[in-house]
Amino acid sequence: MMEDYAIMTDSSANLTPDLAHEADIEVIPLTCLTQAGEMPAYDDTKPFDAHAFYESLRATGPIKTSMVNCAQFIQAFEPVVKAGKNILYVAMSSGISGTCASALQAAGDLMKKYPGRVIRIVDTLAASFGEGIFALKASMMRTAKESLESTAEWAESNKRRMCQFFTVDDLMFLHKGGRISGLTARIGSIANIKPLLMGNSEGKIVSCGKVIGRKKSLLALADLFDKNAPQTEQDIVAIAHSDCEQDALFLADQLRKKRDLKDVLIRCYEPGTGSHVGPGAVALFFFSPVAVK
Repeated sequence: MMEDYAIMTDSSANLTPDLAHEADIEVIPLTCLTQAGEMPAYDDTKPFDAHAFYESLRATGPIKTSMVNCAQFIQAFEPVVKAGKNILYVAMSSGISGTCASALQAAGDLMKKYPGRVIRIVDTLAASFGEGIFALKASMMRTAKESLESTAEWAESNKRRMCQFFTVDDLMFLHKGGRISGLTARIGSIANIKPLLMGNSEGKIVSCGKVIGRKKSLLALADLFDKNAPQTEQDIVAIAHSDCEQDALFLADQLRKKRDLKDVLIRCYEPGTGSHVGPGAVALFFFSPVAVK
């Protein structure tokens, strides 16, 4: 008999409502603090107008976001455990947000309140599709009748294999959001230098190179894929972008020249992460055969 457990993640996982519904994953939204007021970073009741959102960022600059706090996690988790189900929660990197810590606190409180129930938190050390791919894989494993524990252990064992490479148009978005240092931001803002960034093994954003020009930055991402991706069968490959779909499609074409890929998952950045990377960001996510340094 298949173990019946819920899979949950936060909106940083970049799962659009169609992906979340198909995989039966519940998404808990972070909050964006815009000039017009608070807005959830995920809302499955209405479509996300990505172009309007990023046009607003282009006009106003960075905005703040608010993590999911303990009370919000309890509100999301409690109906599930009260109904007698366990939970696997796939969390964004503890290296860039306190969201994972809040989830751990809420899980501990609820497991005391509901003895016998299990809420397993996986710190993916990732964000965007680096996190979302683990949620999607967990859904596949649940469908294949893998237990919550074996699914969580697979994610823990493989999370350092997740490659997260990206480039941005303006590093000041990441700096003002507290994701990178001021020095890194200033260096990357010189002339037409385009930074290459990555999520490291500690779940933090670090520089991994720089090139001159937008096209060269996209080609550099494809080269990083060629260097780090398996030579044969590849798992889920995903691209996130901030209102620059043509650049994402160009990158996908370059990846297909490197490998025989069945598909490349492409989606616009959801507003929470998009607030930090800014308009014009393009990010690439895939598994490496070995752990990422």
